[in-house]
Amino acid sequence: MSWGRVWVTLTALLALLLAGCGTTEGRDSTLAGPPTLTIATSFAIENLDPLENGFWGPEFGYVELLMRPTHGGEPTPWVLSELTNSGPSTWVLRLSEGITFQNGAPLDGAALAALLTYQLAENPSFAAALPNAKAKATGPLEVTLTTSRPAPNVPALLADEGMVPVYDVAAYKRHLDSGAPASRLTTAGLYTGPYTVDSLDAESMRLSPRSDYWDGIPALAKLTVRFVPEASARIQAVQAGEADLALYPPTASATTLEGRTDSFFVTGEPTGPTFMLQLNQHEPPFDDPLVRRAVYAGIDYEELANEVMNGLYAPAIGLYTDNRPWAEKTQITDIAAAEALLDQAGWTRQGEGPRTRGGAPLRFVITTYPQQPDSDVLALAIQAQLTKVGIDVEIQQVPDINATLEQATGWNAAISGNGFISFGGDYITPLANYLRTKGPRNHMGVSDPHLDALIDRLSVELDTERRDELLRQIQRHIADNGHLGYVGIRLPAVVANAGWRGYQVPVSNLWVDARTAPSAGPDDEAAQ
Repeated sequence: MSWGRVWVTLTALLALLLAGCGTTEGRDSTLAGPPTLTIATSFAIENLDPLENGFWGPEFGYVELLMRPTHGGEPTPWVLSELTNSGPSTWVLRLSEGITFQNGAPLDGAALAALLTYQLAENPSFAAALPNAKAKATGPLEVTLTTSRPAPNVPALLADEGMVPVYDVAAYKRHLDSGAPASRLTTAGLYTGPYTVDSLDAESMRLSPRSDYWDGIPALAKLTVRFVPEASARIQAVQAGEADLALYPPTASATTLEGRTDSFFVTGEPTGPTFMLQLNQHEPPFDDPLVRRAVYAGIDYEELANEVMNGLYAPAIGLYTDNRPWAEKTQITDIAAAEALLDQAGWTRQGEGPRTRGGAPLRFVITTYPQQPDSDVLALAIQAQLTKVGIDVEIQQVPDINATLEQATGWNAAISGNGFISFGGDYITPLANYLRTKGPRNHMGVSDPHLDALIDRLSVELDTERRDELLRQIQRHIADNGHLGYVGIRLPAVVANAGWRGYQVPVSNLWVDARTAPSAGPDDEAAQ
């Protein structure tokens, strides 16, 4: 099969969808005066409820976090000025001075203690990560967080948009007590971010800069976020001058934009692999570790990245990217090893057809889903690659990948877009969720007491060197048992107009902060 033909077919379809758009220069965001920014995104924000939708806020500049995610994986202070681990189970959080919520109330030690206490009670994910933790104000701008056991991932948890978005708990409780609808939260001034939401409806959100923002003057005069579910429509909005940035562009759209002057495919650095290949251990053939290991050995990761995805992916080497000091290269294409593993498992081959055992062919179905069109492209390539080792693969697309995976049976394998490091840089929680026995996202049915013990040790180890060595042991053990692998590292990307083509794609989808501004070109350091 020619992957060039597959890629041409996909790009041709996108080109047809994008045809008819003019080649105007779009919105010139570099004109004199403070710039504006319009973003087209695929996900709609229903309301500003911090428990239900607070995680959207850090992405668009109206909510902040206590710690800031970084590409290197070590969070740095954001709203906090300092975070120290003063004892095995004690963390001291110190706030920066002069921070107020958008309603004018101060963010002080008492307000921060109330926020942490409320999130531990009302956010199940945060409570599960820090069971029985307690927060207490120990100074005007200081809070002491006491955990029930050592928790080395506290910095990463505080940098995760789904854990502790910074908001005014007292004002939120007053809103709940009033019985007012969630739409009224637009005027509650709950957050501390540089931009305030002025209006929110089903089509867009409009924001303006805060004149009293604690960390300088926000760079933008106006910020608009448009909700556009169709990928081609988002790109068309950039080309028509109706948006500056289009988020979540399909990888195939990069080729369709070559040579244009009104829209540019802009990529950033990945923080981890994108698409995991989950193999269901609840039922054959993946109840056999030899078959699981053979599948991962039979995949050509270099071909997937450089030919199938046209160089817009990086080859997957394992659970993490190679810039992590503790990353192990556990995924190596080895056709001979794959064939030997299948021979050992009793799957024999006559001629060029699929292997058989007891008269039954070695066959499985890969499940994909339309929300991630790249999952279909990857599945098609893997189907061809595994034919070489005698495995017959079928492909099935389902409308809801999560609903399918939550069933113990009825699926064999799935390609799903889930990273193995959280937005905040936490690598402990994903291990526990996906691979620990009865973990909340352990849909594959992994039950491995030795792996459980390693994860449990990692989750309380505060010494960096010992923690790194445990991570290496965990990765090797996962590979030796074929528990999980990744098939692609997609480069994070946006489509930008001419004025924003120097936009630096940020870590953890933090699309806008106080310093986000356009630049003249991709090398302009003032981009963000």
